Amino acid sequence: MSDNLEHHSHNFTLRNLGAMSAGASVVTPALAEAQADFALNLLRNSGVEGSTIISPISISIALAMVYLGAKNETANQIRSAIAKDASEEAVHAHFANILDLIDSDSLNVTLESANKVYVQKDFQLLQTYIDGIKNHYKGQLESVDFGKAQETAQTINSFVEQATHDRIKDLIKPDILDGLTRLILVNAIYFKGTWADQFSEHRTEEADFYASPNSTSKVQMMAIEEKFPYYETDDYQVLGLPYTQNKVAMYIILPRERYGLNDLISKLNAQTLVQLLSKRGRTKVNVKLPKFKIESEFNLNDALKKIGIEEAFKQGSADFSGITQEEGLYVSDVIHKAFIETDEKGSVAAAATAVQFEDRSFSVDLFPGKKIVADHSFLFVITDTDTNNVLFAGKVAE
Repeated sequence: MSDNLEHHSHNFTLRNLGAMSAGASVVTPALAEAQADFALNLLRNSGVEGSTIISPISISIALAMVYLGAKNETANQIRSAIAKDASEEAVHAHFANILDLIDSDSLNVTLESANKVYVQKDFQLLQTYIDGIKNHYKGQLESVDFGKAQETAQTINSFVEQATHDRIKDLIKPDILDGLTRLILVNAIYFKGTWADQFSEHRTEEADFYASPNSTSKVQMMAIEEKFPYYETDDYQVLGLPYTQNKVAMYIILPRERYGLNDLISKLNAQTLVQLLSKRGRTKVNVKLPKFKIESEFNLNDALKKIGIEEAFKQGSADFSGITQEEGLYVSDVIHKAFIETDEKGSVAAAATAVQFEDRSFSVDLFPGKKIVADHSFLFVITDTDTNNVLFAGKVAE
């Protein structure tokens, strides 16, 4: 963070929180595929071997608010990572549509979002940036004194906790704030969904879960037999578990090989993932799925650099001249915190991402009558069923 900065540096951190369900929005297939690619890249580069949860859409909204004020190569790299070759107008329209969808109450799940920009008092933002945050991202702005680290951290964390129904706590640590901090951008998203077909609690029983060749644990294994979206290949099985009214669904992707999840994630590409999430045909499936609760916290700096966002982190060359006329603004940290709990009734999820800036002068066939037993590590994706926006993604690995 700013501990190693020279005296003339300032920082800007963007934090994004999200617990999100999926729904429909106006989105092009290319953008849906770009977002799927972004989700897979984040999972590959998260550095976490065990169970993990991220909200790609939440991270993307946070980065899109950064992109709004980025210029030249700094902007190009952010756009390429979250939206591939989409135009600047298409990027902001895409995320504005998603936020409109969240506000629409049309998904039959609880889905809430809030964006806020915390600005160091007396730090001047360009009016065009302020207008863009308000118009595209429904963002609010609040003036704070980052020099009062404890007080300001509490202010931001209270906003985050309220926006995520107390699921995400202590996103901002006081020791990352100081007189150099200039901005913190926060996007908070909360999701709660009830299964369209709920599991019966009396059928849940203890079972073995094979995390690795050297690690087997006991889990509470849920069971249901119903008609669900189901697809399989020689390498994996895919199960869709819709929430109420089928507008949002969790997809389980279970490798055939017991310890093959990392290999599956490394080989799965965005086009294939979008195709899998697009299938809607149903067949009767005997399902066994463990209840799971996952909390994750990451510093995403290295992961984002690996997928091409490098200029934004560089003192002296990052270009955020669309945010302020003051020179030297750059990203110091991107922090993401996420939560999900899934049981017989449905799922609750939340996530948070923070970005700190510092300133210095294929086709898959349907098979009937199947059985899927998720007794080893698997990938899960929560998506809206109209446009396949990847709202949450993660892996259950222990």
